[in-house]
Amino acid sequence: MKLKFLPRFLVTSTLSGIAAVSAWYLWRRWSLPLQVDEQEMVASGGTLGELPAGILAGEVPLQLLKQGHGPLYVRSYQVDICHPQKTSQQIVEAMIADINQFVPKELASFEKTKGILNKLEVGDEFFVHIAGPWDGPVRVIACGETSFAFATLENHLEAGEIRFSAEPHPDRSDTIRFRIQSWARSSNAVTDLFYRVVGLSKFMQTTMWAQFCKRVVEQSGGELLDKINVMTHSVPEQYISAQMPLWKQYSPQFDRWHNASLNFDINRVEEFTVANGWQIDDYSIGLPGEPAGEPLPNGSFEIAREIVNNYEFPDPKLLTGIFVPDQPLADRLMIIRAQFLFFTFWFGVRIAGVIDETRATEKRGNARVCGYSYRTLEGHFEMGEITFEVWKFLESGDVEFRIHAYSKTGWIRNPFYRIGFWLFGRSLQLRFARTALARMQQLVVARLAEAPHTDPVETPEVTSVRSDDAAQEKAQEIEATGS
Repeated sequence: MKLKFLPRFLVTSTLSGIAAVSAWYLWRRWSLPLQVDEQEMVASGGTLGELPAGILAGEVPLQLLKQGHGPLYVRSYQVDICHPQKTSQQIVEAMIADINQFVPKELASFEKTKGILNKLEVGDEFFVHIAGPWDGPVRVIACGETSFAFATLENHLEAGEIRFSAEPHPDRSDTIRFRIQSWARSSNAVTDLFYRVVGLSKFMQTTMWAQFCKRVVEQSGGELLDKINVMTHSVPEQYISAQMPLWKQYSPQFDRWHNASLNFDINRVEEFTVANGWQIDDYSIGLPGEPAGEPLPNGSFEIAREIVNNYEFPDPKLLTGIFVPDQPLADRLMIIRAQFLFFTFWFGVRIAGVIDETRATEKRGNARVCGYSYRTLEGHFEMGEITFEVWKFLESGDVEFRIHAYSKTGWIRNPFYRIGFWLFGRSLQLRFARTALARMQQLVVARLAEAPHTDPVETPEVTSVRSDDAAQEKAQEIEATGS
């Protein structure tokens, strides 16, 4: 029985693919039992020492551990081979020449997409075809005589690295220790569910790499000493991202968007009308007012300005803006992490203009206005521009937060996402605006309550009576008479 004879429709979606392939894996595991000793323990981040970090070169960004979801799993698949007919170098050379001879073809295959066949160099790339919905690209990040390593690329269902090595046994002569070590986290909540909670993905990984180890033993011409040892250390999520700002955790995303172009033609802005299919949106909400005149140092206007500049007003359940804090606002490239249901999407936007001016209005007099606009980059599901402004009307002291946007659905390559955005895109736009206005108001009110409202009252200088003889005598007289 081979997977290719399963009805193809069973693997066209994530859930049906998982169900079909899981059943096949179970059958395969039971029909071809392996001598596997499997153990698992929970470890703190410090227990594992320094975690690996891959290179960032390449057209497709790496999907590193910091970008994953849920716990980190450090897994080791290890076999000791006694009396091998090949050296450690020869075993690794055979993998480099054709890694597919070690991979059960019913389970997976490696397709080289960058680099020379039958060779392996840092920067080479493969697309790993795995039975079911677990395909994913990887890049070679290390290569030596007795070891090599891959790192996951964007759109892989895991985030992390995996290393293959063949070394002399530390204690036994005429014995080689072959080990596969992986440092990985799920790329999203759905993958984490099937790995950590349901356990199917984890079971399939164990089967695949245990089979790989078994074939290494066979190819070496030696004998398996004891069992295939599988050890898993799970590291809770808080140890991974503790005390690390988002812009550092997701730094590889900035490489992707740094040189990206706008996904629309800004020179055709006069055509961005409702008649041409564009959404034109204007929203506003009142904030706590101030006395008439210029904005107060710790007042509503200045607090709202800071919230806008830090992109704190979006609901973090929907959007999170990630940017390098030391970068000037006018030069800011911002990565938008959008979340919907179990999915996380990454978009790039670029600041189009910073606003800090006094404007004349027809009915309400002059107003101080600050804020900025940003425009969408290639790969964004939308195309257009959005402007966030804080207004203070100098005559009345009224303060407002305003959003103005023009947008249109962009080209979405993935048909599943295209349908999803067609169904939910507009409602998510409206939800973003509604929650942004409410959150801005709540944040300003909360921070006003914490901020000092008035300067200390100046009091006249007081001179002690002890420095004035007449005053001192009078004080003593009052004290003696009790009057």
